[in-house]
Amino acid sequence: MTAAEFFHHVVTRNYKYCCANPRDWSALWNAIVSMNTVAEHIALERAGYAPVEREELECQANDIRSRTQNLTALKLCAESLKHGRKIRDRCKKFLITATSSGIEPENQSTWTIHEFDLKELAQKALAELETFPELR
Repeated sequence: MTAAEFFHHVVTRNYKYCCANPRDWSALWNAIVSMNTVAEHIALERAGYAPVEREELECQANDIRSRTQNLTALKLCAESLKHGRKIRDRCKKFLITATSSGIEPENQSTWTIHEFDLKELAQKALAELETFPELR
């Protein structure tokens, strides 16, 4: 599956479903988490789908994300959703930088991580992803 195929068949569909079901927490969760993986799909495509080390793929994907604040924020939020907390290891001193534990699926006013409104972030991140030539 190319990056464009993944984007159109998974991410865009998840996002459209989320918009059609604005009170469905799992739809928003799916949209954000799938949207975050687009950077890896683009990085793999740019590498010609050749075998690459995990660290190199992560570096390339993070370079793609670092071009916009919203894609960087999307990664923070997606990882917080997947793991409950975003934790940084600073010389064996673990620091919690963001958490999703305060989210209540039935209360949309809690659908935030750090200072990010997740619905708004998904909308902005999708618009930025649509500008990548690999996704057209």
